Amino acid sequence: MVMGVSINQIRKISLGLQVSTLLTYMFGFTALKLSGSKKEGIQRHGKINTLGYTLGALSLLYMMYSGLRLIIARAAPAMMYIHGIFGFITLALSSLFVANRWSWKTIKNMRTLVVLFLSTFSGGVYMFSRLYKHGKPAKKSE
Repeated sequence: MVMGVSINQIRKISLGLQVSTLLTYMFGFTALKLSGSKKEGIQRHGKINTLGYTLGALSLLYMMYSGLRLIIARAAPAMMYIHGIFGFITLALSSLFVANRWSWKTIKNMRTLVVLFLSTFSGGVYMFSRLYKHGKPAKKSE
């Protein structure tokens, strides 16, 4: 328990932040497509997606704490390491976009980042659903 919050509550908070990140990114894409002016749409899209990045980065604190506990206990599945690597790559590339490194802001790189984010997000949801049933760690089936 950390400051009165159980590890399962921490995992749920992290998942909620990740879902909020996904919804924010979808809203940013919609704002871009529905905008009357391309310049205004790109600016709105950038601001909204920066908020999404911030939510995702906040969720990282919860995920790292939860993951480190499993790693220290030597109970982390291999999938957690793969998920972590994809998440790190996604976060690193996202930071280039948020930091306005324009040479990286191509449609091709943005699409690659979307695929990476969705892969990492899907892997995390899958891992969460497999490892934790009804707020309790799932029992290993042999």
